[in-house]
Amino acid sequence: MLPLGRVSGRQADPPDGGRRRDGDRGRLRGLTGRAPPPRGRIRLARPDEAVRLVEIETAAGRLFADHGYPALAAAASAAPEQYRSAALAGRVLVATDSADRPVGFALTELIGRVQWLCELSVHPDHARRGVGASLVEAVADAARLGGASHVGLSTFRAVPFNAPFYARCGFAELPLERASPPLARRFQAEVPAGIDPDRRVLMLRPL
Repeated sequence: MLPLGRVSGRQADPPDGGRRRDGDRGRLRGLTGRAPPPRGRIRLARPDEAVRLVEIETAAGRLFADHGYPALAAAASAAPEQYRSAALAGRVLVATDSADRPVGFALTELIGRVQWLCELSVHPDHARRGVGASLVEAVADAARLGGASHVGLSTFRAVPFNAPFYARCGFAELPLERASPPLARRFQAEVPAGIDPDRRVLMLRPL
């Protein structure tokens, strides 16, 4: 379990339209702290919290309507079973409030030596409190201890709480032509239907 650090809600969080993956690759191990909202903490998600994770993703996703992506804001979230499976595999970290109720989460998968951030969401009611940044740091800490070389993600280039937020967290753009085939394929798979891929960006943070 990790003490939570300072962050911001989905505004400063999500790899947005990232697609989720099930399976047991990329288990997050050896968590080492950071501190977020008062009396909150970061810990591994429990399978029985899957419905709450869907609620968080749905609420956070609605913010895209204000940034030119109404269809994405209205898109269905992952099914609870997907989050349940990921939690059982140790692939989901949650940031909790003082009552230990999740207010944000990070879902990851290991791609080679890159810990891929599939989804990062914070409930808007808990935005601008450092939750998203704390989750990013917790993922980086766990990935480093697990032997990963980078944390990676794909996100929207111009949405304020996407690429600009991740740049402040230490991520930098990796041109698609320089990406490894597995990362290039993941980038393409995460481009939402009907969205110009040029609006998206692949980013890496070295560990």
